[in-house]
Amino acid sequence: MVDEIGKIHAHIDNNFQEHLERTRRNLRIPGVSLTEPLYTNEEVFKSANDLLNYIKELGPVEAELAETDGYPVVYGRVNSKNPNAKTVILYSLYDLMPADEPGWKAPPFAAEILDAEEIGLPAFYGKCIVSRGARNQRGPNMGFINALKSIKEVTGDIPVNVIFAVEGEEELASPHLPQFRDRYMDKLKGADGCFYPNPSTDYYGRHHVILGYRGLIALELQVKGGDWGGPAERSLFSAEDHMVDAPAWRLVWALNSLRGPDDKIAIEGFYDDVRPWTEEEREMVEKLKKLFDEEVYKRERGVKKLKRGLPGIKLYESYLMDPRLNINGYSSGYTGPAIKTSFPDSAKAKIDIRLVPNMLADDILRKLRRHLDKHGFPEVEIKVQASYGWVRTSIKSEIVQAALRAADRHGVESICHPLYFGSTPSVVFGGPPLNIPCVSAGLGRMGRPHEANEYITVEGLREFEKYVVTFLYEYAKAGAKKG
Repeated sequence: MVDEIGKIHAHIDNNFQEHLERTRRNLRIPGVSLTEPLYTNEEVFKSANDLLNYIKELGPVEAELAETDGYPVVYGRVNSKNPNAKTVILYSLYDLMPADEPGWKAPPFAAEILDAEEIGLPAFYGKCIVSRGARNQRGPNMGFINALKSIKEVTGDIPVNVIFAVEGEEELASPHLPQFRDRYMDKLKGADGCFYPNPSTDYYGRHHVILGYRGLIALELQVKGGDWGGPAERSLFSAEDHMVDAPAWRLVWALNSLRGPDDKIAIEGFYDDVRPWTEEEREMVEKLKKLFDEEVYKRERGVKKLKRGLPGIKLYESYLMDPRLNINGYSSGYTGPAIKTSFPDSAKAKIDIRLVPNMLADDILRKLRRHLDKHGFPEVEIKVQASYGWVRTSIKSEIVQAALRAADRHGVESICHPLYFGSTPSVVFGGPPLNIPCVSAGLGRMGRPHEANEYITVEGLREFEKYVVTFLYEYAKAGAKKG
């Protein structure tokens, strides 16, 4: 097996320029799902078909666009010739966030290659593909496909069966992914593990492996004038603030009631179901705390000072493991140039709540409604835009152990995270009814999701492709397949 893996790695090196250009072509399709009206952007459908064609090149395969009530899921299955091969689901996304942030050093859909220093990264990162989607998630998608292509071209086979489940709505909080799972249940239920492709080499060259993801509730809170008070028919002149309740102020005060001066979420009962950490989680957290570098953290995020002026280590444990509530945006009235003294008749805020084990979305939503009513804000409307639960996999699971062994074979130290600081809907596969163990892993540097100058390093793409090869072979030898 060692010689076979080495030959495939050499094949990647010999064909890497082609792999690089395939990846850049895929990145140039501006498939932004967050456009109005929803589910009508032809570039998203084009993105799906482009990915489908790359999967079909791995043939013979079963591959199709799985229709949903929104954008399709790219489904594919590539089988090993080994009848006893394990089966891994490749879960990922092909849709993109908008790229309207200021400060891009290259057009965000041109997939240009720049020196690391041009985008404020250390020189030793080398050349970088700068593009929306380079990190989240098209660069890793293409790295995985390029790796499978190399395995087949060298050996004529692959060591495990691979099921592709790549959605086009992750940036919309995956509202229709459960629909895909339910319709394709018979095709998914035999899978042994789920892999989220995630090149995660840090500044120091360490490999970060994610064993769990927070759940997500995406909400819109709105206050409109009406029977409770406020302008009921139209926006008014600003002087009416003396006589009439202001929706904009009401929503500001309602939002302010959700967090206390100690930065704790003030919704009554919010933390009631947060379970104590396991011993396994505590060991991982303690190791991560020892490795935390505040200056690197701040430099990578362009931050000058951390919350409340505290040392980073005082905040880091909560960052790793606690639930949180964030205001994504607030809008009301006039925000254009010069002056317009208006008294708006409505206000709106977008918030997200991140859930940890054993929190349930329905329970938190009931507690939020009760909190707003108790604190005098019954006029605040709650609109749930999407939600899904948390997921956790034990470090002892075969797919996690394979991910760790693969990095070790590349001579790279791995660091395990019990929970990712963000969310993915991996619970669709890792939770009931499938209960498939999930892991997020990969060598290679990339970064700045949802930010200007999102990137994956050129060498990071190459390194990730080689890691995928090693990982799949390591997983292939891990025990018997499910069932």
